[in-house]
Amino acid sequence: MAQTQRTVKVEDPVIAVVEQSLKVGAACSCAGFLFGGTSGILKGTTPFLFATASGIQTFALGTTFWACRGTYLQLRSTAGTHASSDYIQASTLAGGLSGGIVALVTRGRRNVLPATVMWSLFGCVGQLAYNRYSVAPKEQQQPKVGFWQRVAEKRWSPVTFMSNEEYAEKLREKLLKVDVEIAVLDDKIAALRKQQQDDGAATAEEPKTGPVP
Repeated sequence: MAQTQRTVKVEDPVIAVVEQSLKVGAACSCAGFLFGGTSGILKGTTPFLFATASGIQTFALGTTFWACRGTYLQLRSTAGTHASSDYIQASTLAGGLSGGIVALVTRGRRNVLPATVMWSLFGCVGQLAYNRYSVAPKEQQQPKVGFWQRVAEKRWSPVTFMSNEEYAEKLREKLLKVDVEIAVLDDKIAALRKQQQDDGAATAEEPKTGPVP
């Protein structure tokens, strides 16, 4: 009987970082190509040259940034998990390093320091914004409270906020009170009718007296 062997594919972290970096670089290159072509058309110069130069620069910037960021996160990985501070540090360092490298290659040494500072700030602010609006911690994801509920929770508010269960319980209590009052009224009506019947019977039993001839 032939035995089937099953191979388990283990993903190499280095290959994963390189693959993701190339994808990000390709996306940045497309955006840079379109931006460069638009700038060339608006300036009245060769749009293809502007588009090509911009596409190469953005490809290098995006690839380097994501590679540095992924490498830093791989080094700081603890059981496959990362804290939000790890992402902020990774994006800040990757932004400064990628911006400095691209500025050194394309614009010379004088632009290395300004580009490093600028792209470090971009990376830090961008990651902070992403953490704030996209991957907020669970303790910050509290259920939203409506306007009227917030007003009802104030001490000075004459309005009391009740849930559906509390409102249903209030209705049941009121219905029970109404049933009790109806029962009391029924007893009173029955007592009055009995009294009227007794009075009528007593009147009928009284002897009738007439004038004596």
